Amino acid sequence: MNYLNTEDIIVAQCTSEGYGAINIIRVSGSSLSGLYAKMVKQNIPPRPNSILFKSIFINDQKIDDAMISFFKGPKSFTGEDVIEINCHGGDFISKKIIRKLTKMKNIRHALPGEFSFRAYYNGKIDVIQAESINSLIRSQTNLHANKSMENIDGQLSREMKKIRKKIIKVSSFCEYGLDVDENDDNKAIIMQISDMLGEIKALVNNVLSCNLYSKAIERGIRVVFFGRPNVGKSTLFNSLLGYDRSIVSNVSGTTRDVIEASIEISGHNVRLIDTAGYRNTSDQIEELGINKTKSEVGQADIIICLGENKEDLLSFSKLMVNKNIITVLSKCDINKCSGYELSVCSSEGLGVKELLTYLSTKILETTSSKSINSEYYINDRQQEVLTRLLNKVMSLKERLLSERVSLDIVSEYVKEIVDVVDEIVSPIGRDEIIDNIFSSFCVGK
Repeated sequence: MNYLNTEDIIVAQCTSEGYGAINIIRVSGSSLSGLYAKMVKQNIPPRPNSILFKSIFINDQKIDDAMISFFKGPKSFTGEDVIEINCHGGDFISKKIIRKLTKMKNIRHALPGEFSFRAYYNGKIDVIQAESINSLIRSQTNLHANKSMENIDGQLSREMKKIRKKIIKVSSFCEYGLDVDENDDNKAIIMQISDMLGEIKALVNNVLSCNLYSKAIERGIRVVFFGRPNVGKSTLFNSLLGYDRSIVSNVSGTTRDVIEASIEISGHNVRLIDTAGYRNTSDQIEELGINKTKSEVGQADIIICLGENKEDLLSFSKLMVNKNIITVLSKCDINKCSGYELSVCSSEGLGVKELLTYLSTKILETTSSKSINSEYYINDRQQEVLTRLLNKVMSLKERLLSERVSLDIVSEYVKEIVDVVDEIVSPIGRDEIIDNIFSSFCVGK
């Protein structure tokens, strides 16, 4: 994909396809006032940053009556001239407008995320902010949306620019050292550079330590239901969801595969995972399901262990050493529930509300632990680049302390570190990085 072909005028529908009240078509490029005038049949230039009700014409054919706005660059999202047409909904009208526009000279369909790319290219946003717009669009919980908005507002970008500024200071210090008389001892300068690298290492580590929190926001908290067959896992799973997702029957081993569904608890996207009952079996199909159960237990953030007696619950606890588990007595309508903190009868709705409250508290404890940093939200790409950045900083610091290194070598190494940090905020000229970032966006954004 050639995102750097910025001379073309681009057009795309910004709203989802299908039937609705309106569709929004966005056009971006340089000098669009002439195109606007042709579309609304007026001889005067459009008033910037205005929206008017107009008849839309293309090649003298009236297409629709619509609200049309004009934003004069650089005071627009992309930094270029932008026209937005709020036409009637349904696929036909919007596609007709786009089809006729793309037959004009130098107008083409926008690539996925190309409007956001042009905003980045023209200095309106950086790459972190662009990625955060995509993250906001894909968010499924309040927490995910709020953390994405923080990055759109520049929280992570400011920290990365602070880190970059410190790296540039190291580079300047190297240049200063190279200007000093060659006969002078550079040991003091080397030690100062080492101390500065230590500060950078601490800042990068602080951002990287948000990875676990970020993963919890993005992929959700995985809550696995575990217990013997016919203990009531699927019934409880359905009760927490509020609808029937798993098949429930009195036959042991009904659930043979992993079944997942999402709910929002305490602002987090929680993945509830129903699993096959745990027991020894000669049935090969059931055994495959039990192996999947073991795999899910290994990946779980929280495990809800259901049992009908203390012996079951105790044996499960021994199987899951160092796991975050919640033990629950099942079928409390027929089993003695004294001495159990949590007990449920899912079919009657008994204890389900209390379990949900307990689970909510457990999720907050898990994500608010002192060992988990929630200051920043980072995605997989940013984590990978930050890890490389940290490794380079640590490698240089170790070399400075373990061997005699000339300042010109240090200077070249620092330039490589600058290149790495630039991948996070501004990887301009690196087509493969740009393609990977913006190609995941929806068309029209």
